[in-house]
Amino acid sequence: MRLCFFIVVSIFIFYSCSNETKEVKTVKVSRPQDLEKETVKQLNSYLLKDSIITVDSIPLTCYRYFNPQYNSKLLWFDKSKLNPNGDSLLKLIEKSMYYGLIPNNYHFINIQRQLDSIETNKTTINVTALVSADLLLSDAYFLMGAHLNKGRFYTDSLLLQTNFHKLDKGWDSVLVSAYKKNNLKAGLDSLEPKFYNYRMLKKELATILNDPILYQVDSIPFVTEKDTIVKLQLIKKSLIKQGLYDSTIMANDSIKLAKALNKLQKKWFIQPDGKIGKYTTQAFSYNREKIIKQICMAMERWRWEAKFPEKYAFINIPAFWLTVFEKDTVVMQSAVVCGKPDHQTPILKSKIDHMLIYPYWNVPISIATKEILPAVQHDTSYIRRKNFEVLGAGDKVLDYTKIPWRKYTKDYLPVRFRQRIGEENSLGVVKFNFHNPFGVYLHDTNSKRYFKTSSRSQSHGCIRLENFIEFADFLIRDDSVHYTHDSLQVYFVKQEQKKIKLKKALPIFTRYYTAHADSSGLKLYIDVYRKDEDMMNLIYNK
Repeated sequence: MRLCFFIVVSIFIFYSCSNETKEVKTVKVSRPQDLEKETVKQLNSYLLKDSIITVDSIPLTCYRYFNPQYNSKLLWFDKSKLNPNGDSLLKLIEKSMYYGLIPNNYHFINIQRQLDSIETNKTTINVTALVSADLLLSDAYFLMGAHLNKGRFYTDSLLLQTNFHKLDKGWDSVLVSAYKKNNLKAGLDSLEPKFYNYRMLKKELATILNDPILYQVDSIPFVTEKDTIVKLQLIKKSLIKQGLYDSTIMANDSIKLAKALNKLQKKWFIQPDGKIGKYTTQAFSYNREKIIKQICMAMERWRWEAKFPEKYAFINIPAFWLTVFEKDTVVMQSAVVCGKPDHQTPILKSKIDHMLIYPYWNVPISIATKEILPAVQHDTSYIRRKNFEVLGAGDKVLDYTKIPWRKYTKDYLPVRFRQRIGEENSLGVVKFNFHNPFGVYLHDTNSKRYFKTSSRSQSHGCIRLENFIEFADFLIRDDSVHYTHDSLQVYFVKQEQKKIKLKKALPIFTRYYTAHADSSGLKLYIDVYRKDEDMMNLIYNK
């Protein structure tokens, strides 16, 4: 029996870094002894190229990592059949949603198509499909490892592209070792974040994926559905399906609906007012698929994290909550108020190096022009009532009654506002300063009412802290020679400005996790800044 070749032009195309384009012909063989020779020839047509190759119109971004593993042999096949590692990897790709990933991001459909093409009949083997499947599997393996290690984004710009420069040193060696030991899952698992909350999120994700009954609710199309009666019917149906609407209580439909809405709002950590506001409307947009994606976005964000220091403050914006950790132990917690959606608290990391007792509030220009100037133009006594000073050149305090306020506009305001120190100051009794390019800080407040609410996105971007005294005590704990709890209380009563430089600066992190899991279970928060939505659109709609 002679060697048979079947050539189909323009089925596969590869590109090198020099922009050279070549047609890859489909090669099939019928004799076993010809398989190895043609496989080597096909492999070399790819592996002797530059740092980028394309298979089945897919750029193999991990080419430089898997290329050295080839030695004129396929990695994932014995002859034309998947070997144990190949079979294991294909299953891992298929089940990659248990890692919070998407199978088709790892060429799953393309690999399946190539596998189906390898042996279309009993007499021939499609060598081109065989080699293509092997290369796609190699790229998928290293790409999964990279994504599990540090995620799928350039986090600063939210660019959906693997940042290989951020990966752990030796990450590719881990995968090579796992391959040689025939334990691919152990290799991939070892590249995942070690954070407790990541592990618990992964556990909760598996629970949901394994139980098709969980979170089986329909999202409500508030944007497209204009009929109020229909919307109320959909809301009631959703509340009943979630087990929140109690039809047995002795009350009219409006009261039953309000009570059910209260339960839904508490479930999502929304202020329970029994009304269908913007965050409650957002809560009704979640169905099983979106909740799974929300957990996956939280897992993605954990992959961006570096190792935390021994002692630090952590603020989760969607939860409106500050936690102080020391040696992985929670030492204090507090409610916080964060920025409104149009004045978002930024994601940052910094160090609190000092606190200022009885600070001035130097009003930012945006607040001065948009809020204070119109109020003053309406009634100049606003300055006296709110305890402001008006400052001119050289920070000279001006007589506000002699200023031509009507001549000033949002584009022309040659003065600035400063609020005097005192308990009525917007920054409250103490401000905790940390360097950052956004001009935000952590502080007490004269407006305590929002701490009693659940939805606490109410500030202009700075973070208001409820338990500021406990936090201040923690900050001076390492400097008991100079400061104690009692000495702080004296400063708090004096109403004089006092700067306290910390003996040890405390790292602070602001983060955005709408899904949180611990030993008590899964907590879901409203995507108040719609950052999850942006990520989902990039990942799932590509």
